[in-house]
Parts: sequence; C-alpha cells; structure tokens
Amino acid sequence: MRLVILSDIHANVTAFEAVLTDIKARGHGDAIAILGDLVNYGPRPNEVIDMVKAVSLPVIVNLWGNHEYSIFGGSLDRFATDRGRSVLKYTHTILTEDSKDYLDSQMNHDGLETYMTGNRSFLFMHGNLADPYWGKFGIDKMDDERFAKYDYVISGHSHIPYYVEYFFPSDNKEYRNKKRTVFINPGSVGQPRNHNPYAQYGILDTQSGNYEHRSVWYDIEKEQALFVDRVDVFYKDRIKLGV
Repeated sequence: MRLVILSDIHANVTAFEAVLTDIKARGHGDAIAILGDLVNYGPRPNEVIDMVKAVSLPVIVNLWGNHEYSIFGGSLDRFATDRGRSVLKYTHTILTEDSKDYLDSQMNHDGLETYMTGNRSFLFMHGNLADPYWGKFGIDKMDDERFAKYDYVISGHSHIPYYVEYFFPSDNKEYRNKKRTVFINPGSVGQPRNHNPYAQYGILDTQSGNYEHRSVWYDIEKEQALFVDRVDVFYKDRIKLGV
C-alpha cells in the first residue's frame, strides 16, 4: 500500500490543491492518513473540509488535531498568544454547520489511532501519547519503550518533517536483539515551519518501506490575498517564509 500522509493543512486551500495535484500527477497513493488540524490559521476551513470529503482515495485515518479539539470546547488557554485565541474564535464563526458536523462525526476525536496492514503495525498521533492534541513530539521522546511494538509511529503537530529509524532492545537473536521502529512526521501542508514554505507531505510504501518527503510549490501570494483583517497579519506573513 502506498500511503499518503497529510498533516496540518490549516485551511490553506491553495497549498492543499497543489498537494492533491502532485499526488495525482505522480500516480502516488492507495490510501490517505490525515493527522489533524484541517482548520484554523488559514482563511478557508470550509473549502478544505469539502476537498477532504471529495478525495478519491480512501481516508483510512482522520484524526482530530488540537485545533479541531479547540473548536469543540478545548481550553483556549493552551494557545501561546492572544492572536492564536483570536483566530480560533474567528474560525469558529465562519465554519458552516456542515463543516462542524464533518469535524464532529467523521474524524477520530482521540488524537491517536492504531492500524494494521499486512504484518506492519502503525501508531498515528497528532501530538504525543501523554497529550494527543497539544503534546510536542520529537527525537528526544523516541526512546519510549511503548513505541517498540509498532513498526511505524507517524505524527504531526510540529509542522517540522523528519524520518528516523530507532532500534529498541529486543529478545530476538535473528535480528541481533534489536527491534526497529520508524518515526515519521510529514511536515505541514498549509503552514510549514522548517524554513521551507512549500506545501509538504509524505508518501510511504508500507511493503518496501520506501518513504518520500515531498515539497510542492504553490502560489503563496494567491493564498495570502484571501486573508481578512480580522486575522492577525502574522498568520498571513509566516506562510511566505515557512516559519
């Protein structure tokens, strides 16, 4: 299975369109995993939700992120700034009832999900095990033995991509007493923060293990022109720089 991994689209239609076009043009994808944060920050949450509904590939994982969680009553105190709280409130006002129904009824509220395909085991999560919505996850947390039972741990939230092969101790002489777990973050489609403003996503071949991180050009200025004055200019400016 060629698994397309998408995270943190953040209501950026132009970036999402570019990613979907890239997937189709390259003939990639048998299924899609979405790791959360379809909405907020960007100007078109309803349109992104409609696009997700219309994708032709099966969506096998569709997690809430911290922004979906916050739309449905999660504490706004977790946002680091007043501008973050303000844009979430604005997004809430423009979401249609159909969009809210999709977020509520068609996405996994847990923020994490396990999955099996063939003999490969997966853990998908937006944040981390302790805090599936807001928790930070990176290389410093990969030595947790709870991850040893999975072949792949795939997470979002940080907007910073990585691919890491980690080896846990294991009572398995055939594999030299080691168990490999692969950690992947596909970065962000709509608001990258790795100093690369291109729309980013991942493609994993679950049989061969081949992983490709894709960075796709899109018309950033076109998307920026859609931001309204009620949204702090910070969110408009940052997509130009990938920060």
